[in-house]
Amino acid sequence: MSFFFNQPDPKRRRFPIPNDVWKWELKPQGFSILAFLCYLHVHCNKNASPSADEIASQLHMSKDMAVKQLSELNRRGLLDQHMVPILESNSKNFFSLPNELFFLNIGHGAITVYAYLLYCENRRTHQCHPSCRTIAAAVHLSAATVMKHITKLEDQRLIAVENTSYIDDHGMKWNGNNQYTILPIQMAMDHCYQKQMLRLEEQQKRDQAQKRLGWNAENTLCVPL
Repeated sequence: MSFFFNQPDPKRRRFPIPNDVWKWELKPQGFSILAFLCYLHVHCNKNASPSADEIASQLHMSKDMAVKQLSELNRRGLLDQHMVPILESNSKNFFSLPNELFFLNIGHGAITVYAYLLYCENRRTHQCHPSCRTIAAAVHLSAATVMKHITKLEDQRLIAVENTSYIDDHGMKWNGNNQYTILPIQMAMDHCYQKQMLRLEEQQKRDQAQKRLGWNAENTLCVPL
């Protein structure tokens, strides 16, 4: 069954991805490119195909990697000649990604880990607790790399992470899987905006300091002997 892309939800500003995507064994670079092209097709100019340079810049990968992954997606029949996703799914089940995900500058690895957490998310509680090994196997990254991306997602206010524990039958306490809460995307957008404003203010202060130093140096040179 062909998965449709002509029914976006304008109220929520999201776009759908079929659950079966995790069975396709895509690398993070390939998954993030496919997701980005889905976003463009649903919400942007459907006749505009981004260049490999634009994709590489948007998703934090080399141009050569973008070209390689685009070729692989084409070879597997996941894109048509206009770079429009062609996603075949054996079920009607899907999860959705927020458009703003591509405005936060987090890179292809973090995008893929975040997408998997959204796939696992309980739609009522917005929580999930897959193990690090489960995530790593699904997104084709090492457990250590997954944890780095989890930290980045937490720092960016995309998720909240809570450590859990349990008591076994012998009364021993053990660490459990982390519990992940998917936070409202607006929190991440606000946090990103605040960081940009702080960087702008810091740059303005540095520019003003440089001007003062230049003025002081110029006036020092002009002092008569």
